[in-house]
Amino acid sequence: MNEIIVGLSIAYVFLTTLLLLVLIYSRLHHFLKLLLLIAAIGFYAISYEGWKKIEGWPARVMLPEKFLLHFVVIEEPDDELGSNGNIFMWLSDLYGDQPATMPRAYQLPYSREMHGKLDEAMQQQRNGNLQLGILRPSSQSPESNVNNNKLGQHYLDLEFSKVPDPALPEK
Repeated sequence: MNEIIVGLSIAYVFLTTLLLLVLIYSRLHHFLKLLLLIAAIGFYAISYEGWKKIEGWPARVMLPEKFLLHFVVIEEPDDELGSNGNIFMWLSDLYGDQPATMPRAYQLPYSREMHGKLDEAMQQQRNGNLQLGILRPSSQSPESNVNNNKLGQHYLDLEFSKVPDPALPEK
């Protein structure tokens, strides 16, 4: 993912440089030249934020409030490599109690507590029990642990349970 962002950044710098050269050698009013340059830089910032949310890449955004867990990959912290660790989750949003059409990958910072919860949920999944995840506000204070499953300023507390059996229609 980082290589793509670097490639896109280079492409936008190239296009902005071309725009700058055109603006330098054109006879447009100075205010219009400045406006075009600011617009080009603004489009760069907008597209950079948009690329981070493209489906298929792990999103570093807040998890949905209710979701169906499909799979988890956990990278533990490694001091030798200088890695803080990551948790990658593949899940479907259950907005309105209906699953999303496509699952989505999410990325969370590593924590032991989350690692334990997800290991248990995946064990239940391997036993044939689909897992329903519910995101709740954390009961811990933000000061208690700086690395406590946070994304931005949000603290996570996930609960997993078996997906209830569907209600069958009466005969």
